[in-house]
Amino acid sequence: MKNQFKLLYLSILSLALYLLYSCVQPYMPPEITHAGNFLVVDGSLNVGPLANSEIKLSHTQNINEKEPPKVEREATVIVEGDKGSNFRFVEVQPGTYTLGAIAYVTNEEFRLHIRTKNGKEYISQYVPAMQTPPIDSVTYQVSPENTGVQINVNTHDPLNKTRFYRWNFEETWEYQMPLYTGYEVIGKQIKGRTEDVNRCWDNRKSSLITVASSIKLSEDVIRDMPITFVPVLGDKLRIKYSILVRQYGISQQEFEYWNALSRTNEVTGGLFDSQPSQVTGNISCVNDPNEIVFGFFSASSLEEKRLFITENLGGLTFLDKSCEPLDTLPASEAVRMFEMLSHLILVEFPVPGSQELWYTTGSAACSDCRELGGTNKKPTFWK
Repeated sequence: MKNQFKLLYLSILSLALYLLYSCVQPYMPPEITHAGNFLVVDGSLNVGPLANSEIKLSHTQNINEKEPPKVEREATVIVEGDKGSNFRFVEVQPGTYTLGAIAYVTNEEFRLHIRTKNGKEYISQYVPAMQTPPIDSVTYQVSPENTGVQINVNTHDPLNKTRFYRWNFEETWEYQMPLYTGYEVIGKQIKGRTEDVNRCWDNRKSSLITVASSIKLSEDVIRDMPITFVPVLGDKLRIKYSILVRQYGISQQEFEYWNALSRTNEVTGGLFDSQPSQVTGNISCVNDPNEIVFGFFSASSLEEKRLFITENLGGLTFLDKSCEPLDTLPASEAVRMFEMLSHLILVEFPVPGSQELWYTTGSAACSDCRELGGTNKKPTFWK
């Protein structure tokens, strides 16, 4: 009888543990899964000479949504100065508003004024025009095991006025396809290509938040501030890589905003990802002061510096290992394969006894660099 009770006890315990662990579900609070539709303002006023400004308007979304955020179209976007200046932005693409170089009064402060298509108004606090000191240098160092390249920035303000800094960057890299296609099909005729589609350049803008402060130092100096680490995996470092680092002098209030947003993004993964917590800036809704608005409007000059890296790092990629010529065919068959399967024409050569020229074909994914999202037009700044 005692053994029967023991067996019954173990059976009940096993059942309880099964029910406990089988019922565990990820906790997704309603603040995340049913987030409000709040305005997100991304951009600033560039007060530097000959420099454009850009403001992007979008909306928050649920953290589990995969589609790009909804943009705010046909809004009126104006920057107002406390000494009478008035600058109107123009919508150049849906949700993106730009302004050319401006002239303003010394010591003038600015605020952002937005009126949406449905009549809602948003206004930022007035902010001073910050003058950003130049970037001293952008440097890089190859990691000890050649796993990648660490890129750093150095700057200082001899007047000890800036103290708070923010950086972003834009990457461009050159890449080449494993198979070279020297011919194309035009009107069922095989002809030599008039442009090279074997070599391309790709471009990415940073979604990282990088801020730093020298407030605890006796001098306004930033040394070896990490900007990004570029891994050797992929094509970025195989031929030539370039990074354009942009530097902004910011206020302490803006520094605290970006710092808080950076900590939040350690959870969500990126600057423009859905935000699970309320990191708001200096913009409010006129119609409803209790409405949450995301973003921080600032005014500063821009300093930038470009770095090129030609270390030729990186091993074989998936394409290198998997790309092989597909067929060797007479001209008529090569054209048919192009029309049916988009096989590209690689190499032309005569075959003894055949009245047609023969061609080696390959897939577009292995031959046309534009298939990977880049462009075969060399950037104007490329050396």
